[in-house]
Amino acid sequence: MHGVPELLSPHLVSLARGALLIGPTLLVMILLMVSRLTPRQATAAMVGGLWQLPALLLFNVAAQKLGWWHFQPDPASVLGLPVDLWIGWALWWGPAAVLLSARLNIITVVVSMMMADAMSMPHMAPLVVLGDHWWIGEVAGVLFALLPALVVARLTEADIKPVLRTCFHGLGWGGYMLLVLPACVLAWEGRDYIDALRSASTARWVISLAIGLPCLLIGLAAAHEFALVGRGTPIPYDPPKRVVTSGPYASIANPMQLTSAIVMMAIAILTASNGAWLIPLTFLIFDGIFATWYNRAHIAMAMPDDWGKYSSAVRNWVPRRRPYIARTATLQFPDAGRDSRILAWLMRHMEDGLTIEVMPVAPSLKRQRLIYSSSDPDLDAAGIAALGRALEHLGGFSALLGWTLRLPGVWHLMELVTFAIPLRRLGTRLKMGLQSSR
Repeated sequence: MHGVPELLSPHLVSLARGALLIGPTLLVMILLMVSRLTPRQATAAMVGGLWQLPALLLFNVAAQKLGWWHFQPDPASVLGLPVDLWIGWALWWGPAAVLLSARLNIITVVVSMMMADAMSMPHMAPLVVLGDHWWIGEVAGVLFALLPALVVARLTEADIKPVLRTCFHGLGWGGYMLLVLPACVLAWEGRDYIDALRSASTARWVISLAIGLPCLLIGLAAAHEFALVGRGTPIPYDPPKRVVTSGPYASIANPMQLTSAIVMMAIAILTASNGAWLIPLTFLIFDGIFATWYNRAHIAMAMPDDWGKYSSAVRNWVPRRRPYIARTATLQFPDAGRDSRILAWLMRHMEDGLTIEVMPVAPSLKRQRLIYSSSDPDLDAAGIAALGRALEHLGGFSALLGWTLRLPGVWHLMELVTFAIPLRRLGTRLKMGLQSSR
C-alpha cells in the first residue's frame, strides 16, 4: 500500500478535510460571481453537480472493493465515503468543472484536475490510503463521473440531443432513488445499505421487485416521452417545449413523481428501515406542492389551451381506466404471413382513434416494417416502436409493454431480433434451394 499512515497528524487531517470541502465551495461561488450565466448555463452547472453525487458514491464503493483506495473510518460517512469529502468532490468535479470548462478547453480542465489529484492524493494518508493501482481508479473515475458530467452539461447548455440527456437524467435519478437516498438514511440509522440488501429475505426481495420494477419502467418511459415528443427533460429548468399527452402521460399527469415514490416505498420494504419510509412521504408532499405550482406558474401560462384540455381530462395522481388519446392514428403493416394476419386481427379490436391497414406486399428480400402514422407528427414511428405506439391505445399492461418496447436500447435490441429472424429464414430457403438444384 502507498502512503504512510503517520504522514498527516490528526490536526492536519482535520485541516485537509476542511480544505477539501471549503475549497471547491469557494471556487464555485467565485466562478458564479464572475460569470454572467444564462439560465441554460446555470442549469448545465446544476446538472453536472447532480450527476456527481450518485456517480461518486457508486464509484467509491467499487474503488474500495477493487483495492484502489479507502478512506479513513469516520462516523459521518456513507458506504465508506466521508460526507464532507463526498460533497467537496461533487462540487469539484461537478459545478466547478462545468464552469471552468466554459472558460477553458475541456481537455485542459480534465487534465488539470487529474494532475491535482495525482499530486495531492499520495500525501493524504491516513485520510485516504491508496492501493498499488490507485491511478487506474483515477482514470476510471474520470471516465465514469467527470467526463459524463461535462458532456451532459454541454448538451444541456446547447439544448441538443434531449433523448441522450434524458438517459443521463434517468441514470442519475435512479442513482438517487436506489443508492444515495437509502444509503444516507441507513447510515443515519447506523446501518450499512449493502449489508441491509444482503440480509433482506427472499420474500422482501420478491415484494420489492414486483412493486419497484414496473414503476421504474413507467418512470423511464415517462422521461423518454418528455425527450422524444416534448424535446425536453424532466429537469424543471430544462422542460419540454410542448404539453406531452402521450405515453404514460395519457394515463396520469405525474407518472414520474408517483412511480418514484412507489419505488422508494419498495426500497423501504426491502431494507426494513423505518427511516426510509420518510423518503417517499417527504417526496410526495414536496412534489405535490412543487408540481402543482410549476404546472400553474409555467406550463399553464406558456401553453394555456393545450394544458387546459389535458388537465381537464387527466388527473395528477389517479390513473385513468382508459388512456387519454388526443390523436388519431393508422397502423400499417405488411400482410407477410399467417402471424401478421393474426396480429392484424388483434389490432382491429383497438379503439380510441387507431385504425388498421394491412398492406399487401410483393415477395422481396427487403424487410417489411410496421408504420404508425399519427395526426401528431411527433408520434410517428416505424418497426418495433410503431408496435409500441399502437399498444398504448389499449392501456393497462398492453400500454406498459408498448412503453417498454420503445425505450432506448430495448427497441434497438428488438429490431435486431426481428431483423435476424427473416435473415435466418432466408438462409434456410437458400440452403434448401441449393440442395434441390443439386
